[in-house]
Amino acid sequence: MKAIAVVVLAVAALARAETVSAGIARAEAMAYPDGSTTTFAASFGNSSCASEPACDPSRSPRVQVLHEDARIFLYHNFLTDEECDHIIKLAEPTMARSGVVETDSGKSKIDNVRTSKGTFLNRGHDSVIADIEARIAKWTLMPAGNGEGLQVLKYEHGQEYEGHYDYFFHKAGTANGGNRYLTVLMYLNDVEEGGETCFPNIPSPNGDNGPEFSECARKVLAAKPKKGNAVLFHSIKPTGELERRSLHTACPVIKGVKWSAPKWVHVGHYAVGGEKPQHIQQIPQGDSTYPECKNKDAACDSWAGNGECEKNPVFMVGTKQRPGHCIKACGKCSHFYTAVDEEA
Repeated sequence: MKAIAVVVLAVAALARAETVSAGIARAEAMAYPDGSTTTFAASFGNSSCASEPACDPSRSPRVQVLHEDARIFLYHNFLTDEECDHIIKLAEPTMARSGVVETDSGKSKIDNVRTSKGTFLNRGHDSVIADIEARIAKWTLMPAGNGEGLQVLKYEHGQEYEGHYDYFFHKAGTANGGNRYLTVLMYLNDVEEGGETCFPNIPSPNGDNGPEFSECARKVLAAKPKKGNAVLFHSIKPTGELERRSLHTACPVIKGVKWSAPKWVHVGHYAVGGEKPQHIQQIPQGDSTYPECKNKDAACDSWAGNGECEKNPVFMVGTKQRPGHCIKACGKCSHFYTAVDEEA
């Protein structure tokens, strides 16, 4: 099944590349808040080098599997340079300090774990954004209507977003389209040094990614921010359980500035513009085959959502000799308890 999933995603990517290469030739002018305008092809996609002899092959779209089992992919040249510049121009006038979602209440707050600036663009904001969202739908095989509005983020020197999940742990998180199923994170510019997206729960395939990666990203699975590239990762497994390997970090920017745009896609339709929200109940986390496995603190789910299982394993998980406080929230029941056969 895993191999089939990879093939399907790759085929979807290739289909998109072929479709774009035969794109519409008409041009469209875009106006910005500062009064400037830009004109570029309405298809808003990278063309295939097969039809353009002078094309740089390195700019041709292609999908790379970063981790097959966790379903993490890197789409090279997902966006054109014009699209990247367009998103930044739209976002610049309304950028403000980014907040984080409290995992217990669902409310937004300012926290030093996230030091970037950001803003949101409505779903289907204009024809460029709508085309990008349609492309995301083709790649992920999820309806465009399942996506939230596009968030645009700017990280300056030293700014970062510490390890976190995009998955909602608070109950209100499933009230509109269910939980977040996957994320497509698009890079809007090249970063001179730092700013990688890394997955702390997945070791680097080679043990060390090499000196071209910052210290934050050398020992774990990571992607460098390159203009036009996009990373796809899943927050929920096919079983409905939290994919703990989706824990990710935006490493500090060391040199330059980083612009990125995450698109969060839910398991169901995400209501906007007066639509009636659809509540989709999340499969309870934790394994019912371990009835003795319980959390010792009401805040365990909240802590787990903030990555504390990985940051503070002694307190959260512990050892068999001294079990931690949040074994269930960290998904470690099988390490400590004997399973009960549900059919017995």
